[in-house]
Amino acid sequence: MKLAIICAMDEELAAINNILNLSPTQQLTKAGNTYSVYEYGLHTLVTVVSGIGKVNAAVTTQTLLNHFTVDAVINVGVAGSLIPELSFGDVVIADDLVEHDFDITAFGVPLGQIARMDTFSFIADSKLNDILKTVELTGHNVRCGRIVSGDQFIDSADRAKFLHSEFNALACEMEGAAIAHVCYLNQMPFAVVRSLSDMAGQDNKGVHSFNELKDMAASRAALVVKYLMENI
Repeated sequence: MKLAIICAMDEELAAINNILNLSPTQQLTKAGNTYSVYEYGLHTLVTVVSGIGKVNAAVTTQTLLNHFTVDAVINVGVAGSLIPELSFGDVVIADDLVEHDFDITAFGVPLGQIARMDTFSFIADSKLNDILKTVELTGHNVRCGRIVSGDQFIDSADRAKFLHSEFNALACEMEGAAIAHVCYLNQMPFAVVRSLSDMAGQDNKGVHSFNELKDMAASRAALVVKYLMENI
C-alpha cells in the first residue's frame, strides 16, 4: 500500500521518522516543500511537512496528489484539547472534520458550512479508522470524534468551550480539515491522527504547554502511525 503522511511541523515528522527508522529513497521539491519517499515493510510512504495553517496544508495536499499516486492520506500531528477529560499526550482520531472559522452565517447557514459545498463535515475513511481505533497507548486515552480546524491558535477557555459546544468537537488544530477538504474533492481516502499538546487555554497555559509538550505529543502520534503501518 502507498500512503502519504502530511505533518504541519518538522517536529511532528521527525518523530515519525525516528520511530520508523526511515531513510528516503527519493525526494521531490515543489512549491517550497520537500516530498520524501520511503519503503517500510511492504508499504511505501510519501511524507511532507506542509507548514502551519489551512492554506499551506491545502496547497501541500493537492501538490502531493498531483505528483504521487497514493492510496490514502494521513494527517498526523498535535492539537489542543477541547474537553477537560482529554489531556496531554492523549490521542484523538478524527471521525470527521469541520473548518470552524468558515463563517457565512449571514446567509442563514451553520458556522463552519463551506459555501456551495455539498457536505458540512469531511468524513474520515472508515477502513483506516477501523484500524486506528484499535490502538492502545499505555497511560494515554485514545478517543474518536470530531476535530475542528482554523487559522487560529486557540488559547482561551471560553473559545475552547464554544468550539466544543458549537461543533461537539474533541480537539482543535490548524490543518486537518483543509487536508480533508482537498481529499474529499479528489475522492481520496484520508485519516487524521492528533495527539494533545495543550488544553487550548482551558488551563490558562496553552502557549506554554504547546512549547513544552509538542515533542512529547508528536511522539505519541508517531506511535499511532507505527501501529497503523504494522496493521494495515
